[in-house]
Amino acid sequence: METTTTTVRGLTFDVLVKETTHRDAVGVLFYLATITIRSRKTGVERIARRSRIPGTGKTIARDVQRMGVRVLDKLAA
Repeated sequence: METTTTTVRGLTFDVLVKETTHRDAVGVLFYLATITIRSRKTGVERIARRSRIPGTGKTIARDVQRMGVRVLDKLAA
């Protein structure tokens, strides 16, 4: 299993994107992306979204870096 963590730092919170992938010779057996919002002040983490669609974690991390808080409003709703 391979786990990749991407941290997008903000002024008041950080967005953590953890992608877990398990592969074999044929292809991907298991994929899970977990998007977590962590408060900088208190350190409290809240899961905003989970996805099993491969590549979702990278897409969301890119969108958060590009559009910022607007993307998180849609995720947390």
